[in-house]
Amino acid sequence: MPHIPTDSDVYEVFAQSGHGTALNHVGSIVSPRPDAAWHLAKETYGRRDDLVKLWVVRRTDMIVSSAGDRDLLAAKTRMPYRQPGFPTARRRDRSAAPPAAAPPERRDSGLTERRDDAREPGLTDLWLALADDLFVLGNRLGERIVDYIDLEEALAVGSIGQEALAHAGTILVLCGFDQPAVDARFFDRAQAQWQVSRVVERLTDWPSLVAGGLVIAAAVAVLAEQTAEAEPGAEWLPAISAIRDEQLVHLDHWRRWARALAAWPETRTEFARAYAEVTERAGDMFGARPQSQGQGAPAAAPPAGPALAVTLHERLAALVGDNGGPGSRLPDGPRTRTWGVGGSALADSLSRGRAIRDHYAPGVFS
Repeated sequence: MPHIPTDSDVYEVFAQSGHGTALNHVGSIVSPRPDAAWHLAKETYGRRDDLVKLWVVRRTDMIVSSAGDRDLLAAKTRMPYRQPGFPTARRRDRSAAPPAAAPPERRDSGLTERRDDAREPGLTDLWLALADDLFVLGNRLGERIVDYIDLEEALAVGSIGQEALAHAGTILVLCGFDQPAVDARFFDRAQAQWQVSRVVERLTDWPSLVAGGLVIAAAVAVLAEQTAEAEPGAEWLPAISAIRDEQLVHLDHWRRWARALAAWPETRTEFARAYAEVTERAGDMFGARPQSQGQGAPAAAPPAGPALAVTLHERLAALVGDNGGPGSRLPDGPRTRTWGVGGSALADSLSRGRAIRDHYAPGVFS
């Protein structure tokens, strides 16, 4: 009986014709066996030119993009704020007299004033709280990229850290902050005025960064989904969707690390302890207090079981529990965030950022 070709018989061919040229896709072939596929590719695409390299890959073994990935792949347009601008604006102004201290200004833009119930935190409060978490996570990851022998992993961690900072800045813009106000919020607030999750306090070593990165990425993705459902036709939805898509990529990255650290005998015990502590602290991810009661002042906790926080917490539990690593200790219900926590992880991030900013010579960016 003759062999009937199937999808697994299709191979994609990549060839390099000279030492100074790139490896390019040159076509496809159909073959019943991998070894025959390589020889058939050589005869088909190497008859006229000497080849330096010839790669033949079964099409069904390749991970390829689809039409739905277009927005995710549009790197030049999806995130135009790749280089966060909040420190730069301040550096350009250093040659002038220092401005009088003033609270950050906000205008109605995007996510502002979207609280369904004044008694509990709304979407705006939750986004502002997660922006604080992302900012600290991005700074902590920036300190870890030098620890890797694997260059690709170092680049991946650096990219995740950069995107965390970029997402934090974009969230503030969507919440109504202009660029000077974004700068002031991230670099001029005292630690007592920050509203980070208690997860941040634990971001002191690599196992806890893996666990913390996983939890924060899951929380941002969950809140982005909720925001899109609340106002599906909003003009700021593309920015929220882009943040969600990238945070889901981050989530997959941290899940792979979680599985690896949980499997290696050398790291299994340490990671299990870090993961348990981080997930236990993550109960306050969606328990932000209303921002109008900020500036470090005490505020009444939201009523027990607010609907929005409970819904988001349940979605977070589903994502955090689906990682293949050790068991999660995420509480059964949401907890309230408090002001001024963050420990040494937040303190170090703030001091490093201010030190770098303040050491630029006056007028260097003029």
